This record gives sequence, C-alpha cells and structure tokens, in this order.
Amino acid sequence: MIDTKGIEKVIPHRGDMRMIDEIREFNETAAVGIHHVRPDEFWCAGHFPGSPVMPGVLQIEAMAQTACYVALVAMGADDGKTLGYFTTMEKIKFFHMVKPGDVLELHVEVVMKKMRLWKFHGIGMVGGKKVSEATFTAIMQARDDLGLV
Repeated sequence: MIDTKGIEKVIPHRGDMRMIDEIREFNETAAVGIHHVRPDEFWCAGHFPGSPVMPGVLQIEAMAQTACYVALVAMGADDGKTLGYFTTMEKIKFFHMVKPGDVLELHVEVVMKKMRLWKFHGIGMVGGKKVSEATFTAIMQARDDLGLV
C-alpha cells in the first residue's frame, strides 16, 4: 500500500484537491487508488445540502490522479517535477451515487502510451458495484518546460 506521503512525492495535488488517499495495488500499467469519501469534504455543503452526493467530475479527477501516479512512476518522473494534464475525456458514465462514508476504489489501467501522451480507462467502484467509468488521455509535462519551477 502507498500512503498519502508516497502519493504526494509523485503527484502535485495537495489539500482538498488531492483526491486519492492511498494506492492499494500498483504496477507500471495499472493501479487501484482509494478515496475515503468524508462528510467534511468541501463539496458536501453545496452538492447537495442535506443529501450530499460526490460530483462526477471529482470522481473522474480521482481516477486521473491515480492514472497520473501510474504514468509518472512508469516514466521515472516520480520527483514531483512533472505534471499531468487532461487532453480528452470520453465515454464517461455514472451508474450510482457516491456519498460520504463510501470508499471509492479507482481501478485505472493504461490503454496506450506514445511519448508524453497517455490514454487510460478507469472504473470507480463502491462496495463491489461500478459507480462511474471513463476513458481519458493526459499529457505529462515537466514543470520547468512550463516555467513553473
């Protein structure tokens, strides 16, 4: 298992925008990330008051962060100096609501990689049930190439 410290060594997301709490399974082509959905998360008060439901876009972001971890480690860019940026999102589907108290499992696999461009397929699961699914691509870019160092 990889904990938050191990995750934060690789991906740049911090605070409320780090959407993965641990990685339970990992290799250079796939991973299972975990997000413990808490009642104190920033979106709970407004999405929706009294009956919070995790926004789908945050589920996809959690998949993307899991995917970014896979790509950056596989590239040997696990020093926090490389960022992953969405280039496409497709075939996004939502099947069930995700609520506080749920443990969101993010099953991500590499579909294709070509130089800095990576394509992934992700499935979100809660309690063994598929809650979301997406195919997406991202480009991995060194921070110093962007003038962000």
